[in-house]
Amino acid sequence: MNMTNEDIAINGNEFEYMGETYDCSRAIKRDIEHIIDEANKSHKDSFVELYDKDTLTPEKVRVFFVNDEPIFAMVLYTINYRVGTTKRTACGDYYPIDRDFSEKPSLFPHVFQGSICW
Repeated sequence: MNMTNEDIAINGNEFEYMGETYDCSRAIKRDIEHIIDEANKSHKDSFVELYDKDTLTPEKVRVFFVNDEPIFAMVLYTINYRVGTTKRTACGDYYPIDRDFSEKPSLFPHVFQGSICW
């Protein structure tokens, strides 16, 4: 088994790989809620003081492959500091890629795979 990963730009709520479009809308909605919630729980005062929570934006998707087949993915985000032009990153959960749920392959929440990185 050959496992690799690749960072792929996100466009709106989707990314493309090998001519196929993947929907990330559920993952993005869920991640943003969890990232903001985790930041508020772990360091609310500094979070509110330092960051503009409205700028939390999906930037790219880290896709994990087994034998060149996309198996799961994690959306990577940026958030702006309130002062200056500096950003920091945050990452969402790991999501299995579900090919059967909708018209196009989707990142679909999985109850046992969670890893918000703040």
